[in-house]
Amino acid sequence: MKTAKDKKGNIISFRMSDEEREAVQQLMESKNKKASSIMREAFNLFREQWEMSRRMENPIEN
Repeated sequence: MKTAKDKKGNIISFRMSDEEREAVQQLMESKNKKASSIMREAFNLFREQWEMSRRMENPIEN
């Protein structure tokens, strides 16, 4: 059985400009979410778009 500590996952840190941080802060306040949730959603959107573009570059031939 996993403990609460096992469920937390990995930590990734990166630098951002003051303007980017302010945009994240505004999203946090308007959506009432933590920064980690906002960044997780942003990553998932990026991944979906990237996967879609890859499928368009390499369509499956019938």
